[in-house]
Amino acid sequence: MRVRKKGLVILTIFSVMAWILTQNNLLLFLVFFAVTRWIDLFLVLRNIPKLKVERYITKTRLFVDEKARMVFKIINTGNMKLFLKLQPSLSPVRFFKKDSERIILDPLSSKELTFIFSYGTRGKKILKDFSITFEDTFAMFSVQKVFEVEDEVIVFPEYLPITFYKESLKELLPGRKSPLKLLEDNTMLKGLRDYNGEPMNRIHWKASARYGKLLVKEHDHTALGKVKIFLDLNLSKNAELGEVWKELRKHYEEEAVKLVASVVKELKESHTPVELVVIGERVWKNNEKDWVSDFELLATVKGTDTPSLDTRDILEVHRFDPSDTVLLFCVHLTMQELPLLLRVRSKVSKLIVFVIPYGLRDPNTKPFRSYLLMRRDLQDLLEKAKLLEENHVIVRGIKENMTFQEALDSVP
Repeated sequence: MRVRKKGLVILTIFSVMAWILTQNNLLLFLVFFAVTRWIDLFLVLRNIPKLKVERYITKTRLFVDEKARMVFKIINTGNMKLFLKLQPSLSPVRFFKKDSERIILDPLSSKELTFIFSYGTRGKKILKDFSITFEDTFAMFSVQKVFEVEDEVIVFPEYLPITFYKESLKELLPGRKSPLKLLEDNTMLKGLRDYNGEPMNRIHWKASARYGKLLVKEHDHTALGKVKIFLDLNLSKNAELGEVWKELRKHYEEEAVKLVASVVKELKESHTPVELVVIGERVWKNNEKDWVSDFELLATVKGTDTPSLDTRDILEVHRFDPSDTVLLFCVHLTMQELPLLLRVRSKVSKLIVFVIPYGLRDPNTKPFRSYLLMRRDLQDLLEKAKLLEENHVIVRGIKENMTFQEALDSVP
């Protein structure tokens, strides 16, 4: 416990010395007052340890700006009435309406308090200790008890509502509508046509009776695409980038994490197999079916300005399947990476690269005039990459006044 009694000590010394020197009976009341404060302090020190306090968090997995509740149950097992101030967390956290509360606890009573909190950034957050403070009515002393606890909260990144239908649908599995006649999905009725020797279970009997001829159900053909997403959070080793790019990379990191989270959620909710690889301070991988595990990973990943890992080496040794669609998100790209893109494309069905040097526009805002120009080497690469689109190598440089959906819609 932390006890602050400087005011009480000064009062005691002053009152005693003044009474001794003057023998004034009025000063004797001041001495008596100091004694009552010391007695009160002694009683508080005896009763504060008898407090039982429990804290629990209603949600340990949150999105950015999502609100959660922090609930305290305080039990006074002592025989003294306590006037307390509760500080719910000694860690940085954003509270709503109140960040502390004063309470009165009668002997052998309990009280429950609730605080609303949220976080404005993604990441792994640790809610550390909380404290209860008894402050003397006359401000002569205070007693603070710190409760050592630690609660972990994972804050998921933001995501955007997008529509993604850019993967190659070549796997013979039910999933999305495909132009390739690989597999019929009996849940997707395309129409009716005349009977031509099909099995009896294909006949639409109600329609046949209505039109006086046998009609069979025609279904859409579906297939499933496999997507592998590579998120590069580091600065490129090959490009000579100045100090300003270190700040741009930090902004890109948050934007890219948001975009990848949006794509992963959209794909996995449509049952598309997705493998996520994040290249930053180290390499993170995830291929679980549930998008929540991807969000837990994306909540904590970080890039670096001085990478020890080379993205080219990771792409070179990664195992690909001919039916894969590969998405690569990066902050910069040069002509030196073009041969690598061609080698990756030779192993997969489709390669899409998104270069995001300056961030992008929020879909809830209107387009604006941008004065930022892409580097000359990146512009040259984008021009040459247009020739590769017919071979399913698509490179898109996203400008700051574009939305991600606009960039997606430009991909054939």
